[in-house]
Amino acid sequence: MSAATPKKPACLSAAPADVMLSKEELAPKLRVSVRTIENWQRKRYLPFIKVANVVIFYWPTVLAHLQTHFSVSPRGVVSPNANGKVTP
Repeated sequence: MSAATPKKPACLSAAPADVMLSKEELAPKLRVSVRTIENWQRKRYLPFIKVANVVIFYWPTVLAHLQTHFSVSPRGVVSPNANGKVTP
């Protein structure tokens, strides 16, 4: 009997249908409000693409950016990386 491979949470999968996301689609994936997405976008915490008045997020890039620039502290609070800043 072989050990079962743990499944990735649904929010970490990058199925082709949900690679490009709007703010409204990204918010539930990150378990935050649309307003929080807008705030993070303004602060450049999230990478995004803007064409005219349309803003889209490329999920693999967003996920990689968050994993690179943010870490979970021992108390479970998301904090900036070691240099104290988030670089765009």
